[in-house]
Amino acid sequence: MNTVSPAKKKVIIIGAGIAGLKAASTLHQNGIQDCLVLEARDRVGGRLQTVTGYQGRKYDIGASWHHDTLTNPLFLEEAQLSLNDGRTRFVFDDDNFIYIDEERGRVDHDKELLLEIVDNEMSKFAELEFHQHLGVSDCSFFQLVMKYLLQRRQFLTNDQIRYLPQLCRYLELWHGLDWKLLSAKDTYFGHQGRNAFALNYDSVVQRIAQSFPQNWLKLSCEVKSITREPSKNVTVNCEDGTVYNADYVIITVPQSVLNLSVQPEKNLRGRIEFQPPLKPVIQDAFDKIHFGALGKVIFEFEECCWSNESSKIVTLANSTNEFVEIVRNAENLDELDSMLEREDSQKHTSVTCWSQPLFFVNLSKSTGVASFMMLMQAPLTNHIESIREDKERLFSFFQPVLNKIMKCLDSEDVIDGMRPIENIANANKPVLRNIIVSNWTRDPYSRGAYSACFPGDDPVDMVVAMSNGQDSRIRFAGEHTIMDGAGCAYGAWESGRREATRISDLLK
Repeated sequence: MNTVSPAKKKVIIIGAGIAGLKAASTLHQNGIQDCLVLEARDRVGGRLQTVTGYQGRKYDIGASWHHDTLTNPLFLEEAQLSLNDGRTRFVFDDDNFIYIDEERGRVDHDKELLLEIVDNEMSKFAELEFHQHLGVSDCSFFQLVMKYLLQRRQFLTNDQIRYLPQLCRYLELWHGLDWKLLSAKDTYFGHQGRNAFALNYDSVVQRIAQSFPQNWLKLSCEVKSITREPSKNVTVNCEDGTVYNADYVIITVPQSVLNLSVQPEKNLRGRIEFQPPLKPVIQDAFDKIHFGALGKVIFEFEECCWSNESSKIVTLANSTNEFVEIVRNAENLDELDSMLEREDSQKHTSVTCWSQPLFFVNLSKSTGVASFMMLMQAPLTNHIESIREDKERLFSFFQPVLNKIMKCLDSEDVIDGMRPIENIANANKPVLRNIIVSNWTRDPYSRGAYSACFPGDDPVDMVVAMSNGQDSRIRFAGEHTIMDGAGCAYGAWESGRREATRISDLLK
């Protein structure tokens, strides 16, 4: 039995990701002098993590961009700092996409295919489907694309029917989910301005983390339970046996980790036991929101020997002429679904690098670094992160798609330079030096990337439940607790500021 008297704090923040750090910074700025930030990992930043690779190159293995730069307050703060000191903190890297098919090669800006134009019509079709007709049931993004093809097939060429669905799937790389798992209603969303690539997020994290007393931070401290006492105080118990008492608690753990609190299994790492349990409106909200698994693979090369025509490349999943025939011949959507299911069940192929779309950021163009940053989605992320240490196996898996990209960028096949080989100084040939893979699905304190919607989900329920809190003293922040900037670093940052401002006002 623990007889140690609990340490008393005004505010305890659980999690030192950007939401928790911003909450602590705001509390300090508002004159609150008695705060503690408890972080289970041995580092700050949460799902913002900058890693070092070949020859000291730096990469963000978590969030990489400032999205919605017209309205993003974190970006605007960074932009003002750059104006003040002249330091480059980001680059705008939006570009015309290169789309690559395994058989056909490049299919972007093709005068016959016109896929970009038809893709624009597809996005408008989705908007009309859900926003002009109230009460339309949600479906998967896959089903919505099939509905479009069926309704518009008389106006589409065979090649457009074949390649458009695979081009549309680039949206999987926004949400971190396969199109058959992804809510059609939630797939398309408006962007408030261009995207700026951060250089790097570690400077943002450190700037915020250093804006409050360092003795507020306690790393490697996993919280096990949170109890609301009759005295109105909140008791926080940690894995290491320490106990804290606080007037207010801000919980910033990811939605995926918070979800463990409503699961019957009690011995999961990261799980927080609430007494009393999370209120029903919060528990119910977990049924209406899920979690994506956007993962990253960094391919580091000795030097750039490929075209820098674009910083954005998407490789398309394989498609067939048989698919076109099925779309042409189906009587209705139900028949199309069953015919496609039948065709899928007859295929017993293993997953390859051409089984799903992949998004490659050509860092050589945007930052001058001879590397590609690749984004992938579930379920591929889970598989690749499970073999992240086996670099030969990783290279073998991705080699075909890397070679195809190099060919389309006027270069040669990739040479595996991760092991000692002779005559490696091949002029103008891409020599791969290292592969770095993210770990978000295997990290018990993240369990994926960020909130995402399955068909039928409604993120509003979770946002409302989280922003109302467990009660007046147990509050929540993070990317899953806010509508503007949901899933983004700036959304998490803004939610931390929101909760800290609220508590500061109550303590004054």
